[in-house]
Formats: sequence, C-alpha cells, structure tokens
Amino acid sequence: MGAPQMQSKKELNYRRGQTWRNCGGCDHFVDSVNTMGLLGRHYPACHKIGLKPGRAYCVHENNQCDAFDNTAGLKKLKGEK
Repeated sequence: MGAPQMQSKKELNYRRGQTWRNCGGCDHFVDSVNTMGLLGRHYPACHKIGLKPGRAYCVHENNQCDAFDNTAGLKKLKGEK
C-alpha cells in the first residue's frame, strides 16, 4: 500500500513532528518549488531531502527530520542579524 519512502527521508528519520518543532519552522524548508515552469505545480520541499521535481521530494510542513535547524528563525525572533 503506497510507495516506499525515499532513501534520503529514511536516513534523516523523516516523521510526524511536534507543534513546537516541525518543517515549517526549519531553516532548510522551502515553501514553494515549481516543477514544470510558469504554470506548473508548486509544492513545499527541503534543501536536505532535495529540490528535484516529483511527489517523492514533497515534504509536509507539520513533519520533521533529524536535520531540523531553526537558528536563523531564533535569531530573527531575538532581533539579531
């Protein structure tokens, strides 16, 4: 049932996240990647997993992996550059 998980997602232990730690707040999260030009399909992706076109590279912003990093987000909240 369903497709097998990508090797990079397995290595990073990609799973459901908590409310305080998820892909939506990660520095590696990309909100929209265009797969087929100007009128193509947009989906969220991750720099660590890959930005290639395809459903396998799509990430959900409520999930997380072991490469989670939010240092830029924390600096922004503190008012640092």
